[in-house]
Amino acid sequence: MIFRTRVRARRRRRRGLLALVFLLAVLAFLFYDSTTRLVTEEFTVSTSQIPDSFNGFRIVQLSDVHGKSFGPKNSKLIEAVREAAPDIIVITGDFIDNATSGEWAKELLNGLVSIAPVYFVTGNHEWASGGLVGLFEIMDDCGVKALRNEYVLLERDGRSIVLAGVDDPNGFADQKTPQELFSEIEEEQGDKYKVLLAHRNNMLDIYAETGANLVLTGHCHGGIIRLPALGGLLGTERNFFPEYESGFYIRGATTMFVSRGIGLIFNIPRFLNNPQVAVLILQK
Repeated sequence: MIFRTRVRARRRRRRGLLALVFLLAVLAFLFYDSTTRLVTEEFTVSTSQIPDSFNGFRIVQLSDVHGKSFGPKNSKLIEAVREAAPDIIVITGDFIDNATSGEWAKELLNGLVSIAPVYFVTGNHEWASGGLVGLFEIMDDCGVKALRNEYVLLERDGRSIVLAGVDDPNGFADQKTPQELFSEIEEEQGDKYKVLLAHRNNMLDIYAETGANLVLTGHCHGGIIRLPALGGLLGTERNFFPEYESGFYIRGATTMFVSRGIGLIFNIPRFLNNPQVAVLILQK
């Protein structure tokens, strides 16, 4: 009897050890998959305010890339964007950080520009990196338009919408505010449909004051670690369960979309939060 009890005890320990190894293997796979596998997701923005000619207009948003590569010369990321068939590509800040090389930026930006016009706004890491001037030079060489508290008109079949962009608050203290920019837009363009590119996800009240119809942001990395039914765990201000971490948020007439981003921050691997290539489709 004693021998059989010892055998059963050893079997239980062995089964427990195998279960633990299996669990650790599953977690390791999920961390790896969540950090390395790109996911393209489409989102429809339905509104009566866009011109008929912009019905079906496709905007690919990349945010918080942080110098990360997917495949040789970022071939996987470039191909994912190409397959999304964008009319324009927007980069909403934190494209680089301290360790990003100029060659990496050139390869990715040249690949993106070959697909569609590319627009960029700064994030906090561009300003903190000390490499912003060099990045602007690379973008200019590649044909990327940096929107620095300014706007352009996107035209289709004789009709137009506004695409505006604001520098991150980490920028110059005396820079034009979003409200000032949109006062100019209102005066010059009237009630055209207005898309705003910005980096910070936690400024919805300010964006709503501008009267922008659609705001595309990032910054939160989707909460880095996502928990089923609970959402993002960590904010980039080192807060738990951040309020605006992924998807759509509405304040008055303004709709803000928060991208989950692509790269890493705080050296914490993403979990259940794959790098996101977001596709915003305007629908009349």
